[in-house]
Amino acid sequence: MPVKIKIPGYGDCDGDVPIVILGPNGSGKTQLAQKMAQANSFSTIGAQRRTWVDNQLPVQEERGLRDQARSHIDRWKTCSWQPTEEIDFILSTLIQAHASVLNEKNEEAIASGKPFEAVKNTKLIQLRELWSRLFPNRRLELAVFPKVTRLDAASTTGSPYQLQQMSDGERTVLYMGARVLTADQPVILVDEPELHMHSRLSVQFWDEAEKLRPDCRFVYITHDLSFTLSRRRALILLAQSSQAATLIPVDRIPSSVAAEVLGAATLPFYAKRIFLFEGESGKGFASEFFSAWFDGNETFALPCGNRVSVFAAVSGLRAVGLVGAEVIGLVDRDFYSDEVLGAVTQGVTVLQLHEVESMLCDERVVFAFAEHFGKDPGQVWRDFLDRVRMGFRNQTFNGVVAHRVRARVRDLLDGAFSGSQVVSDLEATTNNHCTTLTGLDLPKKVETMFAEEARRVTRAVQRGGPEMLAILPGKHMLSLLPDVLGLRDSSELTGLVARSLDRKWLEKEDALSSLGSKIEKALLPYLPPRRV
Repeated sequence: MPVKIKIPGYGDCDGDVPIVILGPNGSGKTQLAQKMAQANSFSTIGAQRRTWVDNQLPVQEERGLRDQARSHIDRWKTCSWQPTEEIDFILSTLIQAHASVLNEKNEEAIASGKPFEAVKNTKLIQLRELWSRLFPNRRLELAVFPKVTRLDAASTTGSPYQLQQMSDGERTVLYMGARVLTADQPVILVDEPELHMHSRLSVQFWDEAEKLRPDCRFVYITHDLSFTLSRRRALILLAQSSQAATLIPVDRIPSSVAAEVLGAATLPFYAKRIFLFEGESGKGFASEFFSAWFDGNETFALPCGNRVSVFAAVSGLRAVGLVGAEVIGLVDRDFYSDEVLGAVTQGVTVLQLHEVESMLCDERVVFAFAEHFGKDPGQVWRDFLDRVRMGFRNQTFNGVVAHRVRARVRDLLDGAFSGSQVVSDLEATTNNHCTTLTGLDLPKKVETMFAEEARRVTRAVQRGGPEMLAILPGKHMLSLLPDVLGLRDSSELTGLVARSLDRKWLEKEDALSSLGSKIEKALLPYLPPRRV
């Protein structure tokens, strides 16, 4: 149902779609929600809520029960830290309302002499049906006092258990279901809707709740990104403070990076810089390295998958203007052509080297490793170059050349085709594409490209230095370095780098601290400074 909601610092929000107020702990989102509740007609469900039921439910008139429940519910608007304790009154209201309908139907049947008409649509029955959809192997018995009976094969006795024996998730579903069904305002506001429910159950429950109350608009207050993105068609706002919220236009952000962008948007407030890079969280050298490189609270480093995702995340964050922090990105040079590397998203820098691992093959870094292990730096560097020249021959050499040629061919094809070549007639569309390909003269161009790239890779192998680091794959080069230094594998080197850059725990006299200082000095020309 369309409802206008006044949101402090944002304005009026018309419509019927759910609203999600997203923000990290301490962002002021609950206080913002309280101000919304005070300015609008809301039924509120606080984060601090008692979900267990007493041994004996209160028995009194429905009006008295509703008044008692309301007094507990309204406490949240001014004292959100105090648990609300309306569950007993809410359940008793549902049971008594159900009993009243049964009694009324029974009286009608007696007076008319007609058979008793089955009662199917009380809120208590709706609650039981909601429960059965979420817990199909458990039957909720809502009589004078609610009980649960297990129906699955694992239950040998089938004996019911009291509400006190329910799991946190079961009690939460019972409480939330009852609250949603008895909400008497056009908007239902829920603080931390995912609390005490596993992720799948919370999504299922609130999907059901929204269907159950199509006459209400839902407002969710949360820091949970998965839950936020599960709300279809939702209007997502970022809580900037207890006074204001900003729209997050998720539809402007590719779905593949929406979670990453929202994750960056809800980072702690002390961050002054958001750094986005290629990689996966907790996997690979890049994730390990950047966690060590940006070791202060000022920079929030976030892996975003591939280069396209980095571009999308950087442009998305900049476009929606979520944070005051500087937003920057870094992508590998890889096999891309100079033309492609020159046309990157604003705010993204291309690493001067082939990939992140290439940095550890820099001459100054290799010298630092050699000195740390008590070896002659000059001799280690010469031995390393010899191994690179031996390692990049024959099929390995040809593989690098082929990858570089293929990248250029992809660029050529991308530039050759356009939307105008697709017309209403399939034969004409086919001819348009064939004509374009014929005009490209690909075999001759590819032959020329192979000759050019072979010369380029040969030059890089022979010269060493920056050209070698930019052209040759860094992972392969790095795999050749440990043997020169007398180590088992490259993981020993990458781990050593991460430890040496950890300034929080190293003493100045520690040999690792000296190594870290040398590595930092060598890598600064390639990377953003460690501190803002």
